[in-house]
Amino acid sequence: MPDHPVGSLATVVLTASYDTEVIVVTGSTSFGATDQLRQLLVEHGARWVVDAVAVRPGHPQLLAQLPDRRWIVGLPGNPYAALTAAHTLLAPLLAGLTGRPLPALPRIPLTGDITAAPSRTRLIPVTWDGATARPVGGHRPAFLHGAALAAVPLDWQPHTPVPLILLTG
Repeated sequence: MPDHPVGSLATVVLTASYDTEVIVVTGSTSFGATDQLRQLLVEHGARWVVDAVAVRPGHPQLLAQLPDRRWIVGLPGNPYAALTAAHTLLAPLLAGLTGRPLPALPRIPLTGDITAAPSRTRLIPVTWDGATARPVGGHRPAFLHGAALAAVPLDWQPHTPVPLILLTG
């Protein structure tokens, strides 16, 4: 069944139990004709908190709150982008709602052949030995390997420390 704001997406988002505090949608978060979550949220008076971010991958992520106070977290449909958005958007929301502090992000020197993304921070999978982080390499949309994500800013220089988002507990 094709998805549109009056189809299955709307049914799931709008009829979730009122005991539900957070609804997570994967996909339909971008800005194309087939991406309907944003239109659905606008039509139902959602309050926007995050409407895309300047990061690659994962820029079409979103966070909104419906008038009934339920949170909607939109993760990109690309599996790797969804993973990064889950760690950078969903995890902080859940920590805040449960009163837990965010963990401190270690800053580790990053080495390797890395190209900064124009006008965006890059999140790349890395391994680290406690002293240095190195890109895992070969990541594509379905790539879900790595011990951490390195947040590579626009002005990154080799061997300078970058924040790491740890994927393993």
